[in-house]
Amino acid sequence: MDTESLFEKIRPILEGLIFTSGEEGLSLLQIQSAFEECTRDELGQALELLRRDYVSDSRGIELVKYGGRWKFVAKEKVYPYASRLYSKAKSSSLSNAAMEVLSLIAYRQPITRVEIDEIRGVSSELMLKKLQARDLIETCGNKDTIGRPLLYRVSSAFYDAFGLESLADLPECDTDPKTSPLFERQEESAASAKDTIQKETQSEQDAQPSDTSASVEKKQAENNE
Repeated sequence: MDTESLFEKIRPILEGLIFTSGEEGLSLLQIQSAFEECTRDELGQALELLRRDYVSDSRGIELVKYGGRWKFVAKEKVYPYASRLYSKAKSSSLSNAAMEVLSLIAYRQPITRVEIDEIRGVSSELMLKKLQARDLIETCGNKDTIGRPLLYRVSSAFYDAFGLESLADLPECDTDPKTSPLFERQEESAASAKDTIQKETQSEQDAQPSDTSASVEKKQAENNE
């Protein structure tokens, strides 16, 4: 089978796999594990053809390769509109889910999306994008582990929004491993770092909701008063 015929055959699957991998992306080796009938060279050529398809100005996303991992990202021209979409009403209150994610980052930074997902038991990717669009969080490098996932921390705008001078001004939060589900889950996450990427799409059973969002929410209400 020639390269073009092979590309047309695997293209929809290739697109779908990379899309579902989210911001973590997929390495060529991971992609090859799903296509037993293709060689690494054939997949490399198919990925390059797919990348070229998204170069057109008529596309709002593009296929990129960062650190050996392929992923879809929004093009630069989209960001002003995304910012307008998610932060048109800067003063509007955050959803409970967004507040929970923001609280976890504030108390546990730097932290990866996978670690947040394992604590919450659900995907946090959309909430992270919304918080970034509101300029409340930012990335701060990559964690030195499998896949080198992005690390998140609160931004300078976070301190302004909640009237804080530093993280030391955050309401106290119980971090005793004997009484805090949040702290206990973090310990479990650290112990299983080697297989973090493989488990990122699976929900943790018996997930305990974070109790820190109420603390940050209370601080925001006090500042609004």
